[in-house]
Amino acid sequence: MEYINLGKTGLKISRIGLGAWQFGGDAWGGPYEYGIAKEVIAKSVELGINFIDTAAVYGRGRSEEFVGRAIRELGGIRDHVVIATKIPGDWHRYDDVLKAARRSRERLGVDVIDLLQLHWPACWHNVPICETMKAMEKLVDDGVIRYIGVSNYPLQLLEAARSCLKKTDIVSSQNRYNLIERDAEKELLPYLQREGGITLIAWSPLAKGAVTGKYSPENRPGGVTLGKTSRYSILIILGR
Repeated sequence: MEYINLGKTGLKISRIGLGAWQFGGDAWGGPYEYGIAKEVIAKSVELGINFIDTAAVYGRGRSEEFVGRAIRELGGIRDHVVIATKIPGDWHRYDDVLKAARRSRERLGVDVIDLLQLHWPACWHNVPICETMKAMEKLVDDGVIRYIGVSNYPLQLLEAARSCLKKTDIVSSQNRYNLIERDAEKELLPYLQREGGITLIAWSPLAKGAVTGKYSPENRPGGVTLGKTSRYSILIILGR
């Protein structure tokens, strides 16, 4: 397994990460109940994957619970894995951010969340970005989280979010990126490469299996999520 730095944090994370979207919910033909989730995590760690990405909305919190429980029950691996989770745009007001982060920490059963990401921009609520980032910085100060990331933020909003921070910086940007959907190459990737210190976490790197040649018009994916939406994957790939 190849490992890279998570931004400028000094944390070494596996180039391939485990995405826990389908744990405890009906995504990706699920639900993946706890027993399966634990097996997936155990095998991933065995293969050298040490980055696990989940979110508060995955399985309505059950994914976080499954990830935390599996890490505890597998024993001795907490110090070797980096846990990332996300809070959705509906919860980006100052007090909501603080509450959401602490609830995620409780569901994960950890002392500190390694990477907390803002899942989607608060575009429906018009929450000022600096209000959100002020709360994120407080979470770092209080020891609830170690590092701050964003997910699905366009470049202009990423820049605005960074400008709000006084004592820390954003270390990662999670965006859809694969051989088919390459919009990130227009603005985001050049910016990340130029700035340095922000890791790209690519979600849907296999375009929901489309780039593997597994599916065709005659062999379509099944399941509620697979059949009605496109271009998601279980694994995420990390890069600079």
